[in-house]
Amino acid sequence: MHFFDKQDIKVNTDFIKKFAEKYIQQRTASLTPAKTILTNFLFNNTGFNTSDLEKIITRNVIAEDEKREAGETPAVLNDIYRSDLGELLLTYYFEEKIEIPKRYKIPVKNISSRELSHLPGRGMDTIGYRQEGQKVRLLFGEAKVSQSTDSPPSVVHQTEDSIYKTHLKHKTDLKLALKKLSEYYKHLMPEDAAVIGFAIWAIENNKNTNYEITFGCTLVRDSTCVNALSDYGKMESCKADFEPHSVHFGLLSFTEKTIAETIELFYKEVYKMAI
Repeated sequence: MHFFDKQDIKVNTDFIKKFAEKYIQQRTASLTPAKTILTNFLFNNTGFNTSDLEKIITRNVIAEDEKREAGETPAVLNDIYRSDLGELLLTYYFEEKIEIPKRYKIPVKNISSRELSHLPGRGMDTIGYRQEGQKVRLLFGEAKVSQSTDSPPSVVHQTEDSIYKTHLKHKTDLKLALKKLSEYYKHLMPEDAAVIGFAIWAIENNKNTNYEITFGCTLVRDSTCVNALSDYGKMESCKADFEPHSVHFGLLSFTEKTIAETIELFYKEVYKMAI
C-alpha cells in the first residue's frame, strides 16, 4: 500500500537542540564505547580517562564547516550539514515519527558509518526493516532537501540522482540492491544480521512471499513553497512503477524558520556541543 504524508515541522530552539544531539550521537556511535576499554593493562597508572577520549573522538568526527566559519554559504552540493540534516530527518521520520506499527528499525545509520566527516556518505541514504511474521519488509530510504519554488522540485524525479530515478534503479536491478544489502550486512550485530541476511537470501532465491520493499523518502521543504498536491511528483503519479512493492513519501515542511536559517542554526549548535 502506497502512502503519501505531509507533516509540518516547527523549527524552534527545542528542535535545533534535539537534532544536534541526535546528530552527535550518530556521528560518535561506536561498536566499542570508550567507557568499555579500561580493562587493558596499557592504562595502568597513566591517568587515562575515557571521558577525555570521548571528547577527542567527538571533536574529530564532527566536521568544521570552513565556509560557514568564514561567513560564507556552502554550495548546495558541498553542504554536508544540509545533506546530513536531511538524512537525520529521514531516519527520525521512519523510526520515530510515523505511527508505531509502521515504524522501521534502522540499525546502522549512514551518518554513523561513513569514513570521512566532511564528505557525504555513498549509496542508499538509509536501509531499515521491520519483521512481519515470516516476511521481512525492507526500507530503502532517500532524503532530499529543496528550497526550489518549482513543484515538484527537480530532486524528486528530474535529476539523475533524484528520488524517483534512484529508487527505480534499485527496483529494476535487484542485483544492485543485493550488493548494497550485502555491504550493509557486514556492519550489523547478530540480531539485525539475521533479519537482513534472511532478506538477502529471499531476494536471491526469488522467495517473493518472504520479503517486500518499501521505497521510502523524505523531502524537506520550506513552508512558503511546499505543495502537497504536486511535490510528490512521479513518486505518486507513477507509483505503479514500484509495484508489487510500495512507496512511502514523507513531505516535511519547515515552519518558523527557512531551510537556510535552520541549517545555520543546526550547524552552530552541533559545533558548539562538539567543541
